Amino acid sequence: MSIPVIICDDSSFARKQIARALPKGWDIEVTFATNGREGIAALEAGKGDILFLDLTMPEVDGFGVLEHIRAHDINTLPIVVSGDIQPESHARVMALGAVAFIHKPVDAGELTAVLDDYGVLGVLDDSIAPPEVEVGFYDWLQEIANVAMGRAADLLTHLIDDQVELSIPRVSAMGDGALDAALAAANGHGVSSVSQGFIGAGIAGEALLQLDERYLPAAVRLMKSREEGGDAELGALIDIANVLLGAFLRGIADQLHMHFSLGHPRARLHGQGQPLRGGGAAGESLCIELSYVIGDQLLRCEQRVLISEASIAPLRERAELAMDID
Repeated sequence: MSIPVIICDDSSFARKQIARALPKGWDIEVTFATNGREGIAALEAGKGDILFLDLTMPEVDGFGVLEHIRAHDINTLPIVVSGDIQPESHARVMALGAVAFIHKPVDAGELTAVLDDYGVLGVLDDSIAPPEVEVGFYDWLQEIANVAMGRAADLLTHLIDDQVELSIPRVSAMGDGALDAALAAANGHGVSSVSQGFIGAGIAGEALLQLDERYLPAAVRLMKSREEGGDAELGALIDIANVLLGAFLRGIADQLHMHFSLGHPRARLHGQGQPLRGGGAAGESLCIELSYVIGDQLLRCEQRVLISEASIAPLRERAELAMDID
């Protein structure tokens, strides 16, 4: 008899990764859920003896799903698969009843070892085909960004000894007008920004980190700056940007099996200084938008990564090689 399994993740790319990482020939019936609310409904319908669960999702996040499982005593084996690799997130999900925490991108050997430890594999039958999931280019890029964002937050967490709340990345095409509007916002009065260009293997662009000036005192306290006045604010802004932008871009490059050369960061404090400019030729760009809310200070950083039009084709080629995306 097939084992009912739920894969709950808002990213079709992540769902496909997990499905492909499942042991070949495992006799299961898979239900896919695109958010925590769908995951809970599938659990309550008896479709999840085993649950693979993301944390950062719309509707209800993974923490909420685990809380629901505990509150309603649902019989399932919850395995968290997440890009949010912060120690506090790990500790929290284990306290809520998860039996394992697997970092994205999922490793097939690690996943199989967890399942084997709990004795749920049984006899594998090579005639059983693995479940298939269709994935789009934007969804692939969103999940790449999600994993990179988790790595950036984890690095900052270890530096400040506090938790970072993550958003769901958004990926969209951005024409010249929208790009100009985004840059105008980054250059606006009362907005402090840092910009850093990047290039490698035919992919180029610019990463922007924006911080409302009202958060600058909190940034100084967060980064424990020893400077005073504007020097302390500028130093704290650059330090945060170096961590978040640098780790994010490295996370993207690692997943694409390439290396980015990074330009010198350019900062604008209180909207003053050299205006930021887009890192590419005119035309349609790709934009990845996300945000971090940092610790008890509730310091919110907005991040945009602009990928030039000329980079889209080589990026699509890497997507197709990675996951057979059309």
